[in-house]
Amino acid sequence: MDAWRWLIVCVVVALAGCSSAGDGVKEKFPPEKLYEDGVKALKSGSFILAAQKFQDLDRQHPFSPLAVKAQLNLIYAHFSKENYEEAVSAAERFVRLHPRHKNVAYAYFMRGLGFYKRLSDAYRDQQRTRDALVAFREVVSRFPDSDYSWESRRMINVCKDRMAEQEMVVARYYLDREDYIAANNRFQRVLQDKDLNTTIYVEEALFSMVLTSLRLGVREEALNYSVVLGRNFPKGSFYKKAVAMLEKGEDVSRWELADLRKGVEEGSFLARFVKGLAPAMMPGGSS
Repeated sequence: MDAWRWLIVCVVVALAGCSSAGDGVKEKFPPEKLYEDGVKALKSGSFILAAQKFQDLDRQHPFSPLAVKAQLNLIYAHFSKENYEEAVSAAERFVRLHPRHKNVAYAYFMRGLGFYKRLSDAYRDQQRTRDALVAFREVVSRFPDSDYSWESRRMINVCKDRMAEQEMVVARYYLDREDYIAANNRFQRVLQDKDLNTTIYVEEALFSMVLTSLRLGVREEALNYSVVLGRNFPKGSFYKKAVAMLEKGEDVSRWELADLRKGVEEGSFLARFVKGLAPAMMPGGSS
């Protein structure tokens, strides 16, 4: 009998030890303490620690009013430590859990910004650009009067420029290899696609249609595109060169093309990429 009692005592002690060890891994703190520590970490730039504090608060105190604030600040913490995939995930989770929250526009905007920051260069597939474009449009359509609507409109234009840039990269590739039909088709996309035909690359695309049409022996089309180019960009270097090509029979070398493109590229997506773009922490997040 004593042996059985001793065995039971040993089992209880062992289980208690396991429980204690498990609790020690994540010691529980009041939600106020976790939130205060998280905000302090944000302000000091300790974004990994901030994310940890907000995650702990959300997991340990899911019904606390501070849990909602923690979820919003977690989006910003992930974004600030350049973990954009986690920022997007956290933003999407907040939207699912709190679709009518007064600050849900912030989550939608940060989702778009997370997609935007994950963009690859213009030589690769632009699916993330399209994802960002859709996300920013959603902010504008759902929250037209919010603080994030204006910024989303600006980002929509940046995304469009990036998509047009990708088409231009491919079109230039074909042009350099004298595959004028393929180049012509790509330049046409920039001119005909409603998301691309208001971008900074339209001027070059019109000039390139003049060039490819001439090299394909379709002078009438070249004249038509030249007229459109002149109406829209009468003082541009591209139009001046197009007139010289049509009236004087001049051609254009790769080096001249590179010089003509400089004016466009100085204002291109890559030059205007706002590396520091990031809204403040969640509205009221420091309070």
